[in-house]
Amino acid sequence: MVDQLHHSHAPSLFARQPVLTGIGVGIASLAPHAFLSPQASLGFAAVLIGLIAGVYFGFAVMNGSPRDQMVEFNITGAFAVAGLLGLLLWPIVLPLAYFGHALWDFAHHNRSKLGLVAIPQWYVPWCVVIDVIVGTGLLAIWKVDGLI
Repeated sequence: MVDQLHHSHAPSLFARQPVLTGIGVGIASLAPHAFLSPQASLGFAAVLIGLIAGVYFGFAVMNGSPRDQMVEFNITGAFAVAGLLGLLLWPIVLPLAYFGHALWDFAHHNRSKLGLVAIPQWYVPWCVVIDVIVGTGLLAIWKVDGLI
């Protein structure tokens, strides 16, 4: 029943234009950092990486096996720890976590070979674009701010 409902809707703008909408979401996700204090910027980046990583756990809960759920839960936890480490100890960990998440996105592109949870295929390029924009932007902004 859920599958029928899913297929009866027209594809979202994100699904139709993943790279273009990923650019927009990436810029929108990075923009607040230009106006936040360095400490608030760190906090926002730490929260956002946890949120981004948690989406895959949501896919696993909806579509995956108990194994998929365990894998995605643990990976989400690792990104949350990276966010905490970046916030409290080493700010450079945060942009690196965004680049690391882009690699996790790519891993899901070949999920059949790696045995990862099924996700909409448009989500891979969409999220990669966001991760790269945010990671690169944080490096630039935080270099100017003296955080890294």
